[in-house]
Amino acid sequence: MPRGKILRRRVRPRHAGETAQALPVALPVIVVGAVTTGAAVAALVRELPATAALLGAAGLLAAAVVAEAFPLPIEGVNPGAASLASVFIVGAAAIYGWPTAAALGVLTTVGAELAVDRPLVRVAYNASIYVCAGAAAGLAAAAVGTGDLLAIVAGAFLAAAAFYAVDMVLLSALVARRSARPFFASARLLLSSTGVPFLVMASLTATLIVLWHSSPFVSVVLIGPLLAIAFYQRWVHGALERLREFDRLKDEFIAVMSHELRTPLTSVYGAALTLQRREVKDDVRESLLSIMSSEAERLGRLLDEVLSASRLDTGGEEAVIEPTDAVTVAADVVSAARSRFPDGVGVELVAQEDVPPAAADPDKLRQVLFNLVENAIKYSPEGGLVRVELARAGRQARISVCDQGLGIPTADQERIFEKFHRLDPNMTRGVGGSGLGLYICRELVERMHGRIWVTSEVGSGSTFTFELPLDRGS
Repeated sequence: MPRGKILRRRVRPRHAGETAQALPVALPVIVVGAVTTGAAVAALVRELPATAALLGAAGLLAAAVVAEAFPLPIEGVNPGAASLASVFIVGAAAIYGWPTAAALGVLTTVGAELAVDRPLVRVAYNASIYVCAGAAAGLAAAAVGTGDLLAIVAGAFLAAAAFYAVDMVLLSALVARRSARPFFASARLLLSSTGVPFLVMASLTATLIVLWHSSPFVSVVLIGPLLAIAFYQRWVHGALERLREFDRLKDEFIAVMSHELRTPLTSVYGAALTLQRREVKDDVRESLLSIMSSEAERLGRLLDEVLSASRLDTGGEEAVIEPTDAVTVAADVVSAARSRFPDGVGVELVAQEDVPPAAADPDKLRQVLFNLVENAIKYSPEGGLVRVELARAGRQARISVCDQGLGIPTADQERIFEKFHRLDPNMTRGVGGSGLGLYICRELVERMHGRIWVTSEVGSGSTFTFELPLDRGS
């Protein structure tokens, strides 16, 4: 059966207003589920199942909890996943009756969802859907009975259909409420995306029930392959998601590189044409040559970033750890950066006197500092100050690069270290970049057994900090 819980995850309320919006649908379902659960418990207490039935139900429950905790991704299905738990709940409904199925519905949801700290209302709602659907499946199977093989198969499919129908009706009501769509439009959308998985689940349910009637021990053998298929499908789905991410990164790389290469190439080409076709004064010639030189240097840095990122991805960028004077490296980077600073932007190096050598790769430490200082330059306003600070922090050497730029929104402070992520992809601030600099910094710092992070507030600048282990002899 299609896993309704995933649909509910997609549409679950995310704040108090959305919770209130869903309550007119959720509360009646929870009430009906509670009443059905009470009736099921009363029925089970009134007529206690035999030991064999208890053991069989316990086996189905264990399989249902595992299946619910690890849903089965299905390609092209809007909910994104289906749970094999419905196979075992419907199986319990057809084999042991609706009270057992209702009890399994509650225990399956509680066992799978409370372990991951779900909101209580959501757990109650999901459990109520499984309770109502399981009870409907048990009543449908009881209406057919268990005679010959044909009756068993018919009862299994009818129970599966009843479970699916209740699940879809309740979910469609919630989706319609949340999306302000008509109920039938929401139901049509859900049915179109879950119809094929339902047929697959119904067939598996019928197979389980037929084998169970033949021998419960034989049917237990089926549970293992079903769960193995579920885990394998999750692995395949994860591989497909990674391939999609690689494809997205490829497209993003082409777009970013095309944009970043066009600007310096246009500047170099325009300056070269001007020098070739016109007589220009000496000062103009010097200005054009300066443009060509700086833009060519920019192209070189861009290509270096691409090559460095490629080597990091393929594992070809190894760090050679040795005692490194981080203060000296930082002073060299700051001195080299001063020559490229725009007018009105200053740089300052502040280092404690007792910073011992770090265990680092000098070249990679220089590259990390260079990238961070370059970023600080790009985002600093006129009259701004970039500070490079070094201090000892326990058994770590702590290096910070602070700017007085626009700052970074909280939501972007983790993502800025991802490949090709740029705060200003459309260059509305006039600041370009490949989106590789901070990714390279993070990878290099981690290869030197350190860590890097950012602290920032919008409008108050940013501070990029990384720590490296001190040399053991320090």
